[in-house]
Amino acid sequence: MPSLKNQKHEAFAQAVALGMPASQAYAEHVSGGKCSYETGKTEGKALAKHVSDRIAELKAEVSESAKKKFGLTKEKWLDRLEGIAGKAEKVGDFSAATGALREVGKASAWYAPEEVKHSGSVEIPGLSEAIAATFGRK
Repeated sequence: MPSLKNQKHEAFAQAVALGMPASQAYAEHVSGGKCSYETGKTEGKALAKHVSDRIAELKAEVSESAKKKFGLTKEKWLDRLEGIAGKAEKVGDFSAATGALREVGKASAWYAPEEVKHSGSVEIPGLSEAIAATFGRK
């Protein structure tokens, strides 16, 4: 996929692919710092969805580049993080140990939100009556 035609969107996609939060990337690369935090959050999420294919492609390029340049694969990276955590624990640097382990967890998608699906109705006994008694309506 070639670069996006809209240069601001391309800069946004590159920033997100390199790990910048979409809200920050939107504020910096699309609005030029002239948007509220809420606008950056909302519009950044929407734009990330719109250009998700480009972001995925750029992430793959970055990953391949790191692999070629450093011989670094995800497995090697996780092994190194585990080693860092172990060494940090041995010297009593628990902040560094938990930081390394947190990165392992993120890379392993342990922090991904769990999707909960609900089917059926949710009924709260007495709710209609309480609303009617309080507000005089159902």
